[in-house]
Amino acid sequence: MSEAGNKLVTELIKGYYKFHRGLSPDKVEQREFAFGSFESKIAFRHMAFKRPADLDKYLVDNGPPFVDYSAAYYRLPDARPMEKKEWLGSELRFDIDAGDIVKLPCRLDHGKEWVCDRCLDSAKDEVIKLVENFLIPDFGFSEKELEVNFSGNRGYHVRVRNQSVLSLGKPAREEISNYIFGQGLDYDSFFYTVRVDARHERQMGPRPDDGGWRGKVANAFLGAARSKEDLTSLGIEKSVATKIFNEIATVRKQIEVGNWDFYSIPNRKSVFENLLNRQVINQGNRIDRGVTNEPSHLMRLPNTIHGGTGLVARKLPSMAALDAFEPLRDAIAFDRGEVKVRVGSNYALLLNNQTFGPYKDETLTLPTYAATYLYLKGLADVLTAH
Repeated sequence: MSEAGNKLVTELIKGYYKFHRGLSPDKVEQREFAFGSFESKIAFRHMAFKRPADLDKYLVDNGPPFVDYSAAYYRLPDARPMEKKEWLGSELRFDIDAGDIVKLPCRLDHGKEWVCDRCLDSAKDEVIKLVENFLIPDFGFSEKELEVNFSGNRGYHVRVRNQSVLSLGKPAREEISNYIFGQGLDYDSFFYTVRVDARHERQMGPRPDDGGWRGKVANAFLGAARSKEDLTSLGIEKSVATKIFNEIATVRKQIEVGNWDFYSIPNRKSVFENLLNRQVINQGNRIDRGVTNEPSHLMRLPNTIHGGTGLVARKLPSMAALDAFEPLRDAIAFDRGEVKVRVGSNYALLLNNQTFGPYKDETLTLPTYAATYLYLKGLADVLTAH
């Protein structure tokens, strides 16, 4: 980072806020705000604004690289210590970051530090999974009560706007994240034995139309049954896996009535525990528990600039808009002018449908959005702006 580079980006941020006003959250007077610098995402906090216009003026006058606001509503949001703020309630929030998703294939190309379009596609998939597999069917929230915005860097934030969550304390929020992670699930929660007659017993288990994790596990097995390789990866012997694969229609009918005793499967408990554990990994979203669990947590204010990329933490108009949203195209903030930089980057940067780099210690003129992105990532030195 350099004085010239920081000055350029600060002026760009001020210009953005000059033409993008009205970014205040609801009940702005009850929110705590925090602001970051180029060195720290939260340089100072415990700030409050009585009116949206007051926040607008602060952003234009100061051009902070990071703007965070509280999930909580307080009677005295600028009081300190925290106990004096007088908590009134908190939204329920989720943070999904591509950096928390394990085994992304693209990491073989660029490592953990870089974020590419494929990383962000994976984060988007996790948001959809969170909403469609948990928040709507299991918790009963409606799509209209959910608000999604790009984080401005590596993922997405999901906000639940429902009055019932406001009074939830930390223990209740921990239960929500534990449920999504599948914490505490075990074999006996899903499978049990019933006696058919004096000589026979039957293994009963979840059905595809069951709610919650039971339905997820039943559907996961039926999904695995479409591939002999997936079945054997669960620990099912090849001969039995072949039978299940060849007779999937019969197996489906049995599972639909809760009968899991369709074939003699050696090590049955181990197989189904493998299935359950795999679903906990696959279905349990890579949410940041600290964000969900903590009622006083601070998070990026939607539609503000992320000081680590120069991109906008773009708020989406609806959940339906998420599918078509491309953050490296639709979250561009500084779309005018060019900047001369000296840049060295091992990675190809895809921004605004253009590819920049890799560069090997080169001096060149780039569009402002690409130059600032590379500068804020520590890969470029700002020379002159045009």
